[in-house]
Amino acid sequence: MNDFATAYALRCEEASKEQGIDQLVSDLKEEGITATSEQTGGFTMCAYIKMKENRYIYANPYGAGIYDEEGFGEDIFQMDEPNSKEVARKIALWIKENN
Repeated sequence: MNDFATAYALRCEEASKEQGIDQLVSDLKEEGITATSEQTGGFTMCAYIKMKENRYIYANPYGAGIYDEEGFGEDIFQMDEPNSKEVARKIALWIKENN
């Protein structure tokens, strides 16, 4: 990996921690959901959850939305205060009911 790529990867890791995405990915894992931290642009990070039929979920400590190959579909839910454990719980419930 060259110096730029290394610096970029480190900055993504820092942003993921700062924005609470690492904690959310961990909380999702506790719910049995595999997620990764992804950069959506401008070092805005999200938890990425691959679904069936070319769908995926982007989530942060405030909520989650469903996407497909055409882009944003709809919010699954949004909250006023960040709470990664509650987000993980609600995503697990939504997946159970909708996948």
